[in-house]
Amino acid sequence: MSIASSANTGRLHFTATAGQTAFTVSFEFFDNADLDVFVNDVQKTITTHYTVSGGDGSTGTVTFGTGLSVNDAVTIVRRIDIERVTDFSAGQAINRAALNTQLDTITAIAGDNKDRSERGIRVPDSENAPTLTIPSLSTRKGRVLGFNASTGAMENGPLIADVQTLAQVTADIATLGDIEDGTDATDAIQTVAGIASNVTTVAGNSSNVTTVAGISSNVTTVAGVAANVTTVAGISSDVTAAAGNSTNINLVGSNISNVNALGPLASDISTVSGISANVTTVAGIASDVSVVSDNALALSIALG
Repeated sequence: MSIASSANTGRLHFTATAGQTAFTVSFEFFDNADLDVFVNDVQKTITTHYTVSGGDGSTGTVTFGTGLSVNDAVTIVRRIDIERVTDFSAGQAINRAALNTQLDTITAIAGDNKDRSERGIRVPDSENAPTLTIPSLSTRKGRVLGFNASTGAMENGPLIADVQTLAQVTADIATLGDIEDGTDATDAIQTVAGIASNVTTVAGNSSNVTTVAGISSNVTTVAGVAANVTTVAGISSDVTAAAGNSTNINLVGSNISNVNALGPLASDISTVSGISANVTTVAGIASDVSVVSDNALALSIALG
């Protein structure tokens, strides 16, 4: 039988209903092996997963052994082996049925090839002399395929590993783009640009920053006694004077027990201080005081 051009597209797509098993093949085929059957992009095996009825130059049916699930995607494609199965010898009557079958088969094969070619990458009919030869195997391994910026010819692109790395940081790149053009709320890059001179200054003092970082605990301690530090700053002249008498301060420190003993006698020391002139006078006649002291004892005995 002849194949009408409207029935010469050897591809069907179905969406299964719950439990559906039978699917009508509306294009003509010749042998069960002429059909490739897919469910959700997975090719199935005849007799194991499905059976075929019809064919032999007519339409037919694909029937699954187990009902499919709702919304399963079913694709049935005709793929006929390219071969000639009938020979017409000279001087013999032509077998019209065999001839028609052979012509139908050739027509079906042409339709299948057309279907395949239309699903591939194609150059527009208007393009003149396209060059679409891919690079050699040894040079294209591990690379993406690109097109020359001037000629449009196929050429090797960057390494697949590099493209994958770039894809992995696309979110970060997008964030940086948002920050730079000001759509990100933080706009950190613009903020840093506004204090570029400060950043330069800090960079010039990096060694000092490192030193401070090494004594961060001390800095924290000083911060905790900030009020005391302020007080000391207010009496800096006294602190300087004390520093100039550090030897005396150290001497007092080494005799601190004696200093503590004098504490309870502070009022007596003040009294003595008030009559320091008299004490000095007495010290000048110490020998006379001793004589008087000795005569006072003798007189006391005589009067006794």
